[in-house]
This record gives sequence, structure tokens and C-alpha cells, in this order.
Amino acid sequence: MKRYTQSFFIVAVAGALALVAYFYFSGLKAENELSKAPVKYRSLDANTEPATKSAAGTEPRLSSAIELGPDETLLDIYSLNLDYDDDDEQILVVRKSGDSSATMRIIVADYSSVTRRWSRAWEGSTLATKVRTFQLAVYDLVGDHNLNIVCVGINDANQQTMTVFWKTGAEGGGPALNFTKVFETAADAVLVETSDRPDSYKLGQSNAESWPISVWRSDSGSDNFLDQVKETWVWSFHDRSYVKTAQVRIPGASIARQMAESILDGKADTFETWLNGIWYKESIDPLSVGALFITFQPRDGNLLFSGEGVVEIYQWESSNPTRFGLYIAARNQSVRNLRRLLDIELSASDTINVRVFQDLRIKADVSGRWNGRYRKLSAETAKAFRKAPSSATNSDFSLDGLYISPDGSSLTLSSSAYTWDRSDGIERGGFGIFSLQDKQILDLRAISKGDLPSSQRSSWIYRLGSRSEDGGAPITTLSLRPVRIGMDGVAILESGELILERREE
Repeated sequence: MKRYTQSFFIVAVAGALALVAYFYFSGLKAENELSKAPVKYRSLDANTEPATKSAAGTEPRLSSAIELGPDETLLDIYSLNLDYDDDDEQILVVRKSGDSSATMRIIVADYSSVTRRWSRAWEGSTLATKVRTFQLAVYDLVGDHNLNIVCVGINDANQQTMTVFWKTGAEGGGPALNFTKVFETAADAVLVETSDRPDSYKLGQSNAESWPISVWRSDSGSDNFLDQVKETWVWSFHDRSYVKTAQVRIPGASIARQMAESILDGKADTFETWLNGIWYKESIDPLSVGALFITFQPRDGNLLFSGEGVVEIYQWESSNPTRFGLYIAARNQSVRNLRRLLDIELSASDTINVRVFQDLRIKADVSGRWNGRYRKLSAETAKAFRKAPSSATNSDFSLDGLYISPDGSSLTLSSSAYTWDRSDGIERGGFGIFSLQDKQILDLRAISKGDLPSSQRSSWIYRLGSRSEDGGAPITTLSLRPVRIGMDGVAILESGELILERREE
């Protein structure tokens, strides 16, 4: 009996071990299959604090698709299509612990649909060392419908760095994704001079002119603290790289050296204090509709980009002093993936030169309209923006009735409610009538459109008139011109006037 008990115990233990081994290896297999599948990766935010448990539950931090070396620290991840296939590649931004230069490196991870595996396809080095200033973009710099990887940032000497990699493809049996370093420098400022390209290029029918790269360095042979040397680099297919083709001296402003040195003392706080305030773009009249303003608020940690009735608020993340000013990293408060890097240079006692580098992970506002020379808004100029407050007065006039437009839509006004039956649906809400700046305003605030709730507001200058046809009874007309009501009063919109006829209900 004892022998049977021992045998049963041994069989039970063996069965339990077999079950444990089965589930263990099944889990490994499932995990391996999952790691092989192509995945869309978001950008890893390397500049924020670690996520809390609740935040991590909704938006987990993602790791690289390939295994990193023991000496490699992951700093950022980009998901981009570098070879026009069906799957995106990963560009990993890393730093090697054993590298004394502490420069940032990039690794391209490629997914093969044949082997269903990720692999390390290529890697390259940059000159940037400061993580918060690092920016990576992928676009056709050369104009040959080939993608370039462009890396910009700041090094330990507070110089702006740029490294450009050109896609060369497979050579000599090498990897299909291969890049060659075709430009690299560290200077006071580096900028790609982009321009619009012809439709034939956009349609893939022809190549286009390459975009030159401008490099600004201090003029070591000049006594003026602000004198610079500008280098122009252009693409050469013969050399398969960018080559310097021109160098010109640019005289700086006649600003007292003592003042310049007091502002440019190598401390970010000093320049931030001097920068505090509102600056307007010199090439545009600050009182015009198209005026552009940048407001620096170092105490609050914000930057405001204002123009054409829109204000964008950016969080001021970091500042790095440069020879001629400051290099700022900022992040949009509403769209957290949208970053801007600003190169601010002292130009004169009340002017600065601004270059803005847009993060191309979100393709928005990359026209370069913020680049240029800015002047600080003086107290005298600011007075011109002060306008007498607009005051509205309620009107006792009644517009109640049914109004029909030529396209068949109808507007019914009754007491303080309205119904607007149009081709795109029936809109219902409340309305008010008031006088503002000697104009009679009809203000409509919707509460529903069709079967959906709505909060749309529309304002109109209204005018009652009359007309008659063939000597018949006069017909009352209601003319509506769309306007926008703001702090400055009434602004007439470009949309055309709408004329409706009053009908008996």
C-alpha cells in the first residue's frame, strides 16, 4: 500500500511540473510572437516625469522594438516610414554610457514581413549632448525624392549642432536601410533654408533643387562682439555630401560692448530677464491684422505665439545660453507632442533675431513665418492698442415672424427662440437683439442642430427693408450680414449678405 502511495505522489509531482513547464513555454512563445508583430509606436516623452499608475494604465510607456545593448540608454523613439514600404521603422535615440563625449546616437530598427522580426538596420552618431534640445526630422533635403534624417541640438559648448544623413540603400550586399553622414557641424546657428518646390517635383515627375544649409559663426577677426561669418553649404552629387560654396562677413549692430557683455554673460537667467515682455515682428506693422507677436514670460514659464486672432501657449521647458543669445525648448500646452525650438540672438539694444524649429512629428505650422527680426513693444506703441470699451445696449425692437430665403430655407423668430430650417438640418436655439457701435445686431445661439446638441454662435448685422413686385403689396425683407463680436466690437466677415423675405405664418 505504501508503495502505491509513493508511486501516486511521484506521478502527481511529475504532472504538476509538466503543467508548469507547458504554461511557461507557451507564455514565452506568445510573447515572442507578439514582439515580432509590426507595432505603431508613439513618441516617447523623455522630458516629462515618470507616469503615475493611473496614467500608465491609459498610456503605457513603450520600449524599443529591438534589444538595446547593456551600455545603451533609450532617450526617445520616433516612428517613421523611411523606405516607403507598408510598415514604419523605429528611430531610437540613445546614449552610450561608455562614451566619454556623451553625444546622442540614433539607431534605425526595421521590421521584416518575411522573417516577421525586428532588426537593428543601421546606427549613426550626432554632435548633440543636451537631451531637451534634441530634435529629429525626416524630409527630402537633397530634392531627389530620397529621405534624409536631420538631427539638431545643442552640445556642451552651447553651440547649435546639425547632422544630416542621406539614405544610400543597399550596397555590396549590405542592409537595405543604410545612411551616410553628408553634413555635420557645430556653430552659433545652423539653419536649413527651405523653399517651395515645383508641382513637377510634388507629382514625382522630376527632381528639385536641393535646400542649402546656412551656418553662422562668430567673426574671430573682428573687434565687434556681434560680428558674424555666414557660410553657405550646398549639395554636391559629385562629392555625395554638402560642400561649402560661400562665406560672407555680416557686421553686427553698433551696440555698446559693455551692454552686450552684461546681457550675454553666459547665464540663461540673465538673458531671460532681458527678454521678458512682448516682441513684434519688424517686417509687419504691429497694428495691422497680420501682425505677429512672441511674448516671453520666464517667470510663469510660458511663451505665447500670437497672430491672426490665434494665441498658442507653449510651456517653457529649458534654456541654454549661446554666444549671441539663448536656445529655448518649448512644448505646446494643448498638444503635448508639438514642440518648438527657438534660437534667439541679440541683434541690438531692443531687437532680436528669431529662428523657430518645428517638431515635424506633427506637421503643423512649418512655413517659417515666425522666423525673422523682432522689436520689443515699447510703452508708446502699446498705447495704440488701447481702445475704448465697446458697450452694447438692448433693443426692444421685434423681429418676430417667418422669413424665407431664395434657396427655400426658413428662419422663424418667436419671442426669444428661433428655428432655422436649412438643407443641412434644423437648428434651434435662442436669439437676442442689441445695438453695438451704431449697428443693429441679431445674435443667435444654438442649442441643437438636427438630433445633436450644439453650442454654435452666429451674429449678424440686420436691416429691415421692403420691396414690391408689379405694383403689388410691399414685401418686408430681412438682410443679414455675418459679423464677429469681440472685445474690440463688431468685425464684418467676408461672407456675403443673406436676404430673406417675410411671410405670413
